[in-house]
Amino acid sequence: MRRSFPVRALTTAAAAGAVLAGLLGSAPQARAATTVPSWLIPLRYTDEADGSHRACTGITLSRTRTLATPDCFTGRSHADMEWDHDLSSGRPSSGVSDPRYRSHPAYDAATRRGAVSVAIRATPASYGKPVLASSADTALYASGAKATFYSWSGLDLDDAPRVRHSEQVVLKSAASCAALLGRTLPSGTLCTVPAPGAPPVADEDQCFGDAGGALVGGGRLLAVSATRATGCVTGGVRLYTRVSSYRSTIVDWTRDVDLDERISGSVLAREPGRLIDLCTTDQRGKLDDCYVDGIGSMIDGREEFDFLTEAGDLGGDGGGDLLARTRGGTLYRIPSPLGRSDLSRAPRVKLGTGWSKYNRIVATRDLSGDGLPDVLARDAAGVVWLYRGKSGGSLAGRTKVTTWKSYTAIAGRGDLSGDGRADVVARDGAGVLWLYRGNGKGGFAPRTKIGAGWGKYNVIVGSGDMDHNGRQDILARTPAGAVYLYNADHTGGFSAPRKLADTRWKKYAKIT
Repeated sequence: MRRSFPVRALTTAAAAGAVLAGLLGSAPQARAATTVPSWLIPLRYTDEADGSHRACTGITLSRTRTLATPDCFTGRSHADMEWDHDLSSGRPSSGVSDPRYRSHPAYDAATRRGAVSVAIRATPASYGKPVLASSADTALYASGAKATFYSWSGLDLDDAPRVRHSEQVVLKSAASCAALLGRTLPSGTLCTVPAPGAPPVADEDQCFGDAGGALVGGGRLLAVSATRATGCVTGGVRLYTRVSSYRSTIVDWTRDVDLDERISGSVLAREPGRLIDLCTTDQRGKLDDCYVDGIGSMIDGREEFDFLTEAGDLGGDGGGDLLARTRGGTLYRIPSPLGRSDLSRAPRVKLGTGWSKYNRIVATRDLSGDGLPDVLARDAAGVVWLYRGKSGGSLAGRTKVTTWKSYTAIAGRGDLSGDGRADVVARDGAGVLWLYRGNGKGGFAPRTKIGAGWGKYNVIVGSGDMDHNGRQDILARTPAGAVYLYNADHTGGFSAPRKLADTRWKKYAKIT
């Protein structure tokens, strides 16, 4: 549902007093700068049921993904709204209900640890994107290093515009930050103070919209403001979440895009014949449709393909791609296939021939550590090959990873172990499920046992984050058609399974 922005009085008595004090005080205060990076945008979320609201700053990662902070969102219900802004005026323009987002599973609201999330845009947009800092940028993170903080700030007043803001700051050591803030900072955070000689910062540039602002140094995005969405900066000391500490997760969020760009977890299920369903869950975690009913999300009109799976954003355009193998063994990438009447007639990119020799193909996301989705394929001899994704949307030549001949199922789509690297699970002939942690270089650490009893399932598939808690899931189907969701617990296993259906997936011919 999309609607125009409602006019509403938002200022509380306390906030109004703080604003007036800032406006009428005798001390001179700096006003917002007129330029910020093109990839920095204002964010706003409201709850139409209770009137609560949040204003933050967002960092564009792709056409459909925006880096934000977890407490920027008011919720996921139909009463919650995500607002677009007119960047020329800074005012909210139109919005949609049912916001979609994922937060880092390590987020702690009290300490601000892991205070990063990704918002899934309802309307694709092109604002550019930043260069993310990495662990190699040690000089940029050194105590005393200079940087610039950018945000979309403003007054918490009825229909007040958001304004561009920037200020010069200096990074401080962990010990100095602890002394300034009166507490030890959690890992993955840092703090700054105003640069010597910098003009004073206005009160309204340290509160409303501060959360999610960008710390930039050396042309790289160093950190994201961890100020509470309903709080303010204290004493000029800003707290941030380090990008280098969460870079792998942020990159994974950017490329882990479903065919439906508005969701973060789904699988493909083929009905007998030509129809393919995109199966996902609603905001409450319940299966959304997905019946063998003669109605599909896509159609393979000529029944040309014998294997289909979601590949994430391999092409780098912000949309989800489909891997499709013909019965003759040619593998194609089909960009953003939803909405096309027939996959056989959709635009496609040829990735290679001879793929019929593989009995398992898994689109694992980034195994090699370069930020691009990868593909694993197992041949009849049990040899597992890695095809690294290339920036142009193709696949590099294969490299041998290991031999897994005895496994009856292989699945994975992103980080299952909680270390920020893509992993896979494999089931042996005795029904034991094993975890293979990715090493971030295209290989795996020695396997660890997850548990027995997995032989009761005839399908095990990586599904992405279908329950919207920031962690990857896998789905398992019994021969009777029951569907179970297993949520990664980030300790090397899964939480207790949650049944999504009793029999409704029994008639699906293939689930990938």
